[in-house]
Amino acid sequence: MRYFRWMSVLSRREATSLVQRTTTQEKILDAAVTLLDSGGAFAEITVGAIAEQASVSRPTFYAYFRDKRDLVLALGDRFEREAHQAADDWLSLRADDLEAALVGVLESFRAQQGALKAITEAAGYDSEVAAFWRAFHERFIVGVAGRARREDPSRAEQELQAEAFALVWMTERCFTEHLEAPRVSDDALIRALVRLWHSTF
Repeated sequence: MRYFRWMSVLSRREATSLVQRTTTQEKILDAAVTLLDSGGAFAEITVGAIAEQASVSRPTFYAYFRDKRDLVLALGDRFEREAHQAADDWLSLRADDLEAALVGVLESFRAQQGALKAITEAAGYDSEVAAFWRAFHERFIVGVAGRARREDPSRAEQELQAEAFALVWMTERCFTEHLEAPRVSDDALIRALVRLWHSTF
């Protein structure tokens, strides 16, 4: 009986520790995003500044992240989950509203704009982040090609892959640039993208 009580206490402690670790990690990620949203370039934001913004010590930062690359990849994972969740119903044929899917992805880009800024910047000079960014697009490309294949099995595979590649990269660049320096409204951009997607699929 004493053994089971001890195991129960240990399990509760482990659960509490996991929650604390997750909370601290999210606090550090949020601190980095706050600094990015204030206009700082990711390369210029120091670990010390991130730790200070998160109200943690530098050793605490390094207890969660090996370096800034590790941090930006964690930001990327969080960003990717939101973006794919927004498009998942459309990609898996559970919904047919392309406009709603594109609006959802744009909103996920907007909500994670700081992370998006860090990823696109770091991808220009860090091969590991660049590989993550290509993989991010690839998962969308696979989903788009898969939906098109199910809708029309007679389409040539090479054609499907090329069109999915072009549409996904085009849409990401449109959203990224629109959030950085908008020249049209959200509605106008979404309508234009819907027409372009429908003209292809």
